[in-house]
Order: sequence, then C-alpha cells, then structure tokens
Amino acid sequence: MTRAKNKPAHSWISKTLLIINFIFIFFLGLAYMTPFVPVERWGWLSLLALAYPFLMLVNGIFAVMWILARKWYAILSILILLAGFPHHIQYVKLFSNRGRTSTCKESIRVLSYNLRGLSLVPAENGKNIDAKIDTLLKALHDLEEYPDILCLQETVQGEKLAKKFGLEHTLHAPQSTLWLLSRYPILTHGVLDGEEVGPSAMWADLKTPQGTLRVYNMHLVSNRVTQTAEELIQDMDLQREHTWKNIRFILQRYRKTTEKRAIEAHHLRRHLADCPHPAIVAGDANDTPLSRTYRVLSDGLNDSFSQRGSGFSTTYKSTLPLLRIDYLLGTDQIFFKDHHTWHLPYSDHYPIATGICLQPASGS
Repeated sequence: MTRAKNKPAHSWISKTLLIINFIFIFFLGLAYMTPFVPVERWGWLSLLALAYPFLMLVNGIFAVMWILARKWYAILSILILLAGFPHHIQYVKLFSNRGRTSTCKESIRVLSYNLRGLSLVPAENGKNIDAKIDTLLKALHDLEEYPDILCLQETVQGEKLAKKFGLEHTLHAPQSTLWLLSRYPILTHGVLDGEEVGPSAMWADLKTPQGTLRVYNMHLVSNRVTQTAEELIQDMDLQREHTWKNIRFILQRYRKTTEKRAIEAHHLRRHLADCPHPAIVAGDANDTPLSRTYRVLSDGLNDSFSQRGSGFSTTYKSTLPLLRIDYLLGTDQIFFKDHHTWHLPYSDHYPIATGICLQPASGS
C-alpha cells in the first residue's frame, strides 16, 4: 500500500522536474540564437548570453541527474549541450590549437587593456600617476610581457604610459579615452564615429619590420548597467518595486546598447573591407561571443583565443562568470603565435596579449 501511494507523488515530482528541464533547454537554445536575431527588435535577448554559463551548467546538472535516475530524458540536455559546442569553445578550451608554425622568427607583441583610468592600480606614493604606471609596468615585466603595440581603452595620460613603456609613437582619439602606443612609426591614422559621444574606434597603419600593419583599437558603446546588475544579483527581492525598476532599466538599456554596438561593428567592418594591409582588431567590444556584435566583428576574421588560447576566456571581472568582452581578431594574413589573458587586479578588465606574424603561415 505504501508503494502505491508514493508512486503518484514520485511521478508528479519527475514530471515537474522534466518541465523545468524543458524550460532551461529552451532558453539555452535561445541563447545560441542570439547572434542571429535582429537586434533592432530582439536586442534584449542578448541578456541570455550573460546567463549562458548558468544555463549550460543547469542543463549539465539535469543530464547527470537523469543518467543517475536511469531516465532517457538525459539525452535532451546532452543534445542541447552538444549542439552548442562551437559556442562553448569560445568561452572555455582545454588545449591550445597546434599544428601550424609561422615563418617569422620574431613576432610583434600586441596587448589590449581597458585600464579604467588607472583608478585601481595601487601605488606606494598614494595616487601619483607615475607610481601607478611603474606598478603596471613592473607587473607586465614580471609576466615577461613586453608589448610592441598597446591598444588602450579608458586610459589617461597616454604619453606618460608610452614613455614608461619605451614606445615612441602615440595616438589619442579626440573626445575619447582611446590611446594607441607603438614601437613602430605611424604612417596614417583616423577614427570611426560612434553611436554615442566620441569615436567607437581608432585606427592606424604602422610601419613594422614585417610590412605595413593596420591596427584598430575599439571601445564600443558601454552598457553602463554593471552597478545595477551587481545590486540586483545581491538583493533579488521580487516583492520590491525597486527590484523590478532595476530589471526594467537593465532590459531597456541592454536592448538599446546592443543595437548601437551592432551598428558600430558594421561600421568598423565596412572600413576594414577597404583596408589594403593585414589588419588586427583589438579592444573592448562590450559584448560576449554569443552576441550579434561579435558575429559581425569576427565574420571572416581569426580570433586569437579560438586559435591559440586555452583555459577560461574571461576578460571582465564580475559576479557573472565567463564574461569575455575583449578581443584580438585578425585578417587571414595575421598569424597568431599565442594568446594570454593576464589576470592582473588593476582594472575591471584583464589585459589580453598575443604575438603576431604578418607572413603567411606554413605547415609543420
């Protein structure tokens, strides 16, 4: 009699869990689709990209749970996880890709870093800017990172940075915090207008020992919802009007900025299409690999992390996991020799670096 009574209850629990499982499968599938949806109408769906690691984890838990319960339902979550494999390796890779080597003996080091105005860099002499730069320089030297080209966002006093890093040639995009510091002479340069105040990117053709290289340093429209999102995560009380106000603000702001970033990405790609030289696109895109912005930017380009990175791709410190919003992308003439994400605590972003060669790669 006891078994007969418990069976319906057990069946009800199983059905409820299966319904919840279907919901998470559906939302993970939607997250996979966010790079392809029209951002003009469905930009808010890009928020699913932020929830992507959580959606993937929950589906993994359901798969394991159903396997242990010996239920065929496990195949549902397994299939949706396998379907997203091309996306997963944009966030996490166990091993760096090998199999090709470059013909150049000495690579050009490129480093991109959103410095947040050096506000988080410690210094022995209080807030002295020179001391802050010395701290940053020492940290990079300890990592044996000596960049030939620095693409900086949210940066102040770029001339001082250039002098400390021994980079003779500097560019500052007007009405912005974009700086490009180079060991190589600058042949020509310009800026790309943004959808909000200031440019979305700056560019320069550099005379390197391997030939002319074009570098784009971008900082696409910011969401400016970080503080609100952190507040929401820490105090998610759905009975408070303030919580719903924050949710509405994030949805509206994210939809608008997603659309603006996609437009800026299109402008950059149109400009790049007319470039006669090998080119690299570096900087802060403010969007994840599961976004329309990244799809536009990376279409036909190589991604340094995808080609040479390993481990977690996180470039932004947040309560949300696996936030990758900074990139190093290159045209087919660019060969990436490595990729590093340096976890320095001197900004809310991490610097990313690579060594590049402009000559065609050869098999090994």
